Amino acid sequence: MQLDQQTLIAVVVDLSGQVRSRVELAVQRPTPELALPLIAAAVERLRLESALNWNRLLGMGLVMPGPFGVEGMTSVGPTTLPGWEGMDGEALSRALGLPVLLEKDATAAAIGERLYGMASQLQNFVYLFIGAGLGAGLFLDGRLYAGGRHNAGEIGHMIVAPGGRQCECGNRGCLERYVSLQALYEALDLAGSERATPEHLARLAVQPEGEAWLDSAAAPLRQAVNILECLLDIEAVVIGGLLPPAWMAELVRRLHPLPVSTRHRDGERLRLGSAGRDVVALGAAALTIFDEFNPQYEVLLKTAGAERNRPRPTILDIRQRRA
Repeated sequence: MQLDQQTLIAVVVDLSGQVRSRVELAVQRPTPELALPLIAAAVERLRLESALNWNRLLGMGLVMPGPFGVEGMTSVGPTTLPGWEGMDGEALSRALGLPVLLEKDATAAAIGERLYGMASQLQNFVYLFIGAGLGAGLFLDGRLYAGGRHNAGEIGHMIVAPGGRQCECGNRGCLERYVSLQALYEALDLAGSERATPEHLARLAVQPEGEAWLDSAAAPLRQAVNILECLLDIEAVVIGGLLPPAWMAELVRRLHPLPVSTRHRDGERLRLGSAGRDVVALGAAALTIFDEFNPQYEVLLKTAGAERNRPRPTILDIRQRRA
């Protein structure tokens, strides 16, 4: 289940990764008090519509903007959700009455792209998720890297312009102050209005203010791509998220030519994600499947391609084998 500033998207998938039901609700920067009843209602709707044996439910992956547990960053500013500072998976499990795994949206997006998109053959990549803010999910040597507190990839607070724009975290020049939906809304004078939505952006032609934002975003994002390549020696940087396709394509176009780095060929270094609008929710649903098979996510990832056309075991089969 994906929860962000404006949308709740929930999917239920079977062990083959097939989506059996989907729910989407509009929200507005929901606090836990507002979100938990909506989440419970969405789960009940999925139960009724999916035609699955709900007694075999493994649990739920809930993903939202990070970072988690960082003073001065968690639940601070318009790119995060308010009131979630003390909430963790155990608290959510108690509140909802089912096992819950909590993860960052950018990390879940990387999982979704790895399982359902063009990154299925990549062993080393970074997924840049452009949402209200900016985050990244990391796959290194075929393994998801989430970090000690599941905050790996919080590149939105990487300083790319010392002394630059003020950020809600207290620093100046953070990357997401230039590359994010929030930065684009501000450039178009939409911040805080009802029109500050990806759907409204999709209907807009790139006007002069938008051109100015694209120019202001391209240089720091190009710098971030260079840093990621030099630091991690990855095969590609994959870009996706909530930015409408026309805007995303124009932003990527302006990133070329990329600076020289450990990746010498320019053509395949930067790629657009292909898993679609539900990439985050799909990654969230996969969290519980990963956890059931093995706490190390890469076990499922390495076999996903080979197993895609084989009959899938049921949860009961898995538990009987363990016994």
